[in-house]
Amino acid sequence: MAYKTILVHLNDERRVGQLIDVAAHIADLNEAHLIGLYVVPSLLVGSVGGVGSRLAQSGRTAFKEEAKRIEAAFYEAMKGRAGVGEWRLIEPPRDHPGTAEAVIEQARSVDLVVANQADSDWEYSLLLDFPERLALESGRPTLIVPNAGRFPRVGQRAMVAWNGKREATRAVFDAMPLLQNAEAVRVLWVNPGEKAANTMGRTPGEDLAATLARQGVKCELSSSVTAGLEVGDDLLSRLADFGADLLVMGCYGHSRLREFVMGGATREILRHMTVPVLMSH
Repeated sequence: MAYKTILVHLNDERRVGQLIDVAAHIADLNEAHLIGLYVVPSLLVGSVGGVGSRLAQSGRTAFKEEAKRIEAAFYEAMKGRAGVGEWRLIEPPRDHPGTAEAVIEQARSVDLVVANQADSDWEYSLLLDFPERLALESGRPTLIVPNAGRFPRVGQRAMVAWNGKREATRAVFDAMPLLQNAEAVRVLWVNPGEKAANTMGRTPGEDLAATLARQGVKCELSSSVTAGLEVGDDLLSRLADFGADLLVMGCYGHSRLREFVMGGATREILRHMTVPVLMSH
């Protein structure tokens, strides 16, 4: 198994470095085709021909200039690598639903999506930061990279957050190319309780570990009891204890009129992640 087509969403010049670190490393491991994507946002305000329209055009020009600088950084980072780089600049028509929808459309034709953690302090965050939407709506595994830190060799020590549910199942098998290249993998069940036993009297974690072993993944099983902590806080603590540089987990939530209600652990990890997180829904 391998990721042969990877898409990295590059819409913020400040964070291009850490995103390309991660995406290019994974492309090298898989000898993959890496697509760098920049979507020019639509900033239409005011009436056509008015001051608002001129300001919108000025904003689009600034975004296009930023795109050129990011394109140059992307191709520079791809020099001498095993992966092949392709740059895509997309300008959705005025009647297009929006920037997020344009990225999601592109994401549905690839093996893996790489995107930044949302930055609530960034003035364009509501317009251009939507990692949870990519995970929930694209149908593809989405690797979300923290805004703090650099991760040039992501996936050496991977932790799988496992609870036997559909989303977690999708995530772990979507992450197989990374897990097969990892030096160590820990499968962690937080608060297993009575739900951990399957119909054969074994925990689902045991069956998963056996399946991963047949795929060449070296893994260990572990469980944790939160003892009053939130599940997300416990996961963050266990990641630090293990020295992990990757978390694999299901993404929980549902959409309603573009508002997303995320599961508690998902929401906590998205806000406070310390390592890249591969999410599937």
